[in-house]
Amino acid sequence: MAKTIYPVIYQALRDEIRSGAYPFQSLLPTEAELCERFDCGHSPVRRAIGELAADGYVQPRQGRGVTVIWQQEREESAGYATGGLETFPETCAARGLVPETRLLEFEHVTADEELAARTGFAPGTPLVRMRRLRVADGAPVAVEDTLTSEAEVPGLTPEIAVAGTYTHIEGELGLTILTAQRVITMELAGEKSAELLDVVPSSHVARIVSHTFSSSGAQFEFIDARQRPEFFSARLVVTRPKA
Repeated sequence: MAKTIYPVIYQALRDEIRSGAYPFQSLLPTEAELCERFDCGHSPVRRAIGELAADGYVQPRQGRGVTVIWQQEREESAGYATGGLETFPETCAARGLVPETRLLEFEHVTADEELAARTGFAPGTPLVRMRRLRVADGAPVAVEDTLTSEAEVPGLTPEIAVAGTYTHIEGELGLTILTAQRVITMELAGEKSAELLDVVPSSHVARIVSHTFSSSGAQFEFIDARQRPEFFSARLVVTRPKA
């Protein structure tokens, strides 16, 4: 039961928090109330709450319930948020920008030892490789190299790559996109990225390397992206270790 229902609980509560149904510093319903609402036991509810806490939406407080700690980003923030799993069109919509995706490359490849070591996919995994330029209000803001498992995400086409792979994954395939592990650094743009992003090669850009997982725990995607600094922001959740 826990393996099948907890992503539904997570998604429903996350959407309600983000919509304002549970505002900042409010309390979520009790565990018993959530069990009754979703017609399940305590284990999937606790797992969903744990995922929400790890993603920075709530903070469980012993004996005092679960408090919402998520707040809407400030309107003046123009970054391509890296603390959530929003798509590029969703990010642009939240900031009043017109999104455009330009597909630069699309090919089928098989993970060799070198590619497997870099991406986390097993050697021999069939992959779809995409390079996409993200454009907001007519200005290039990010270039993304994406490798997607064909076993986990079948049916990818160049048209889907432009229209939105997550729409295909969630809407057509019915998969739940759950978590991503990211490493964020700053580096010199280099000639190729500089040309695509319309910056000088000696300028710095944000580099975001992501491993994305479905609710089954399987990695389905690897992204290596470069973003213009003015279109970059990082939203992090940190905790102080116990003494």
